[in-house]
Amino acid sequence: MVGGYVDAALAARFEAWARQTDGSASAALRRLMAEALEGQPPPPPRGSGTGRQIGVRFKDPERAALLEAAKARGTSPAAWLRSLALVHLARRPQWTPVEVEALRAVFHELRAIGHSVERAARRLDGAGDPAGTPGDAARVAAEQVRVAMRRVVAVMTGNFEYWGLPDAERPTAAPGAVERAEAEVRAAEARRKNRPRRRPPRATDGR
Repeated sequence: MVGGYVDAALAARFEAWARQTDGSASAALRRLMAEALEGQPPPPPRGSGTGRQIGVRFKDPERAALLEAAKARGTSPAAWLRSLALVHLARRPQWTPVEVEALRAVFHELRAIGHSVERAARRLDGAGDPAGTPGDAARVAAEQVRVAMRRVVAVMTGNFEYWGLPDAERPTAAPGAVERAEAEVRAAEARRKNRPRRRPPRATDGR
């Protein structure tokens, strides 16, 4: 570990700059030291993957807008740019942890409502005129809840081909999407089964 004492104002300015460029003061110091000593940037820290870093230049107003957008999403400018790139390249949404939890909460709430409505439908079927179907209205409501759940999953995953368009009256999978998804699952399962199994280490007798 390397440390040093600097003026508090200078330290604050450096930390603010480091958050915008490297994500943290320690990461910025590590990069600057490696570049000074070896003439090249250091390897990424453990757990950060093996991706390559790409530098992007912004004008002052653009940089300010980027910082504001990243701050609003509770993330760093680099992470915000990466999410935008992935959205464009992979055609999949990139949600922040807070947004994911919010969408999951909506899904769980809808599922709880659906279960309650289905129980009400079963109770209504056992009451009143046996020739009638008093639970039909509740079953229609339960189906609407399932449609809403499908819309939430479509928004979360961005897989509109499988889950359907969220703004459709009744989201449905595109032709062949279900079959392709099932084929991918079967192929993944086959690959898993064909992997060589690791043999447990043999017990030794101490020799």
